[in-house]
Amino acid sequence: MNPLRKIKKWIWPTVLTIVLLSIVIYAESVHHHQKCKNIKVNIEGANENELVTADEILAIVSPNVVDSPEGKPFDKIDFKKIEKRVCLNKLVKSCQVHRDLSGEMTIDIVEHTPLARVLYNKSSDSYVTEKGDFIGISQHFTPRVLLLSGKYFDKIQDLKEVRSKPILELINAINDDPFWKAQITQLIVEKDGGITMVPEVGNHVIEFGMGIDIESKFKKIKIFYKDILPAKGWDTYHKVSVKYRNQIICE
Repeated sequence: MNPLRKIKKWIWPTVLTIVLLSIVIYAESVHHHQKCKNIKVNIEGANENELVTADEILAIVSPNVVDSPEGKPFDKIDFKKIEKRVCLNKLVKSCQVHRDLSGEMTIDIVEHTPLARVLYNKSSDSYVTEKGDFIGISQHFTPRVLLLSGKYFDKIQDLKEVRSKPILELINAINDDPFWKAQITQLIVEKDGGITMVPEVGNHVIEFGMGIDIESKFKKIKIFYKDILPAKGWDTYHKVSVKYRNQIICE
């Protein structure tokens, strides 16, 4: 083959490759030095309404003009630092920050779904998560959740310790069952961990005892609701106890 023809055969692919590489390098350079034009906040969660607002998140990310990411090159913005700052809000379960080619920075928030609310006498109430964390309360929305009260909560910061495990398991069991979630409105927990339930319907309370043998105790309470109350009347008893094995005591 003629050497000149051989050179011509490869010259266009080579030129095309160089052009494409140049475009990629230029695009990478522009992308690298691109500035943040605006900030968008997405909030996800299973709550009926949001516990946190986009304005609250923006106030954390952009507390003032100097610290605001807007107008700054993306290579000067620490996404991980922003994520950590946002997660300091205990109502936020997770946070992820990313950007797009238009210059928009997006903050994706997943907020906690409270399972219960601790009622304090002297300090601010707090929601409880499924893992036992206390996350404060929302100023914007009050979800209808199980209420917790009693001396047990006077000095604890969460329900993550071993001794609190039975209480947390009971909370989760109530929330996992549509019937009990609708019927049980409050747990009064004594200093030793003994639990009294306050139901939505009826003038009685339920002495549950310690948060153990949960399934067995709920079966006994259902017997009380299905067999005893319909026969005796909903206002007959002021207390039913299932704290002792193989017994239902109605008073």
